[in-house]
Amino acid sequence: MSAKRRRYDTRTILIVLFIIVIIAAGYIFITNLPAEEEWLTPEEIMRNKNVYLGGGTIIVRGFYEITNEGPAVVSTTSTVTGRTVLRLDYSGVTNAIDILIESIKYDFTGYIIEDENPFIDAVILVVEKIEEV
Repeated sequence: MSAKRRRYDTRTILIVLFIIVIIAAGYIFITNLPAEEEWLTPEEIMRNKNVYLGGGTIIVRGFYEITNEGPAVVSTTSTVTGRTVLRLDYSGVTNAIDILIESIKYDFTGYIIEDENPFIDAVILVVEKIEEV
């Protein structure tokens, strides 16, 4: 007499459970990835300033610098001519002067407005939040 064979042996059940665990772990890993923040550079803002004027809140990543025009955000700390400078208005941020250090990279969250001087074709980033990168 031969032994009665089970319909599913233990090895098959373990393989199926292992595959289910791997699929569940992959699903949990993919669905819990951190959200990507979309940030812009000062060059992108100045190149397409009409798109961002009145367009809502944006995040600009760059280095804090004090220029001849006042506080600004730049993409590089190099003072090569042709460097794009985006002026900042951080009057709405509490303790901004204590937070900001020159040549440190920050994410500036805010919105873009036009400069009030009609002879200057410039925009200003009105900052609502500052985070060091």
